[in-house]
Amino acid sequence: MALGYLLILFIGITVISTLGIIFLLLSKNDVIKKIMFYMLSILSILICGLEAISSPTNFIFQQIIAWLIGLISVIAIIIHVKCNKKYIPYILTIVSLILGILKLFSFI
Repeated sequence: MALGYLLILFIGITVISTLGIIFLLLSKNDVIKKIMFYMLSILSILICGLEAISSPTNFIFQQIIAWLIGLISVIAIIIHVKCNKKYIPYILTIVSLILGILKLFSFI
């Protein structure tokens, strides 16, 4: 029964992330791009935090990797705010989101 809920959670996170990435990359409106960027960044941080706190306490290396993946998204937000770069923060957020999903479900 619980594995069914985990499958639904996995599919939901994957669909939301995929649609968010598509809207981020294909949208021509800057306001929508900014909203999607921040939403995906927060989602990435939440996914990495979920993975880090759901790991057993003696898996320190796994927790550090999860927090470092989330840190990529924080760095992307800082670059977006400070430097006004166009695509570098988007790429960093997408990479952090994909790695976070793969790490959460133990594919890496």
